[in-house]
Amino acid sequence: MEGSVYSNLGLKMNRTYQEKRDEEVFTLKDFLEHKWTLNSNEELKRTFARDLKVVLQKENLFDLINGFFELESDLNHVLDQVEFEVSILNFDEFYKNLSPVLMRSLLENSQAPDNASLILQSIKESLRIALEEELYQLEDLI
Repeated sequence: MEGSVYSNLGLKMNRTYQEKRDEEVFTLKDFLEHKWTLNSNEELKRTFARDLKVVLQKENLFDLINGFFELESDLNHVLDQVEFEVSILNFDEFYKNLSPVLMRSLLENSQAPDNASLILQSIKESLRIALEEELYQLEDLI
C-alpha cells in the first residue's frame, strides 16, 4: 500500500521543463491546467513554438483559425500567470504580416470565375504564411 501512495504522489506534482521525461511533451494548456511549471522565457518560447507547429499542421481552414485563437488565448493567460519577465512574445507582428498578405490574395482572387473556393484557399494560405513567419522569427530568438 505504501508503495502505491508514494508512486502516485509523483504523478500529482507539477513538473518543470527540466524534470519532464523525453516522451513527455507539455503544452501551454498543460501549464494552465497546472500539470507542469514554466521557469524561464526560453522554456516558454520553446513550448509556444511547439504549440504553433501543431496549429500549422491543421488542414481545415476552420481548425486552423480556431487553433490559432485558442493558442492566442492560452498565451495571454500564460503571460498573466508566469512569474518572470517575458520578452517579445505576442502576436503584434503576426497581425501586421497577415493584413497585407491577406489583402493581396483577396485582390488577386476576387476577379476569378470560381472565386469562392479560391478565396477560402487564399485565406488559408495567407494565414499559414503569417504563422510560419511568426514561427521563423520565434525560432531565431530561441
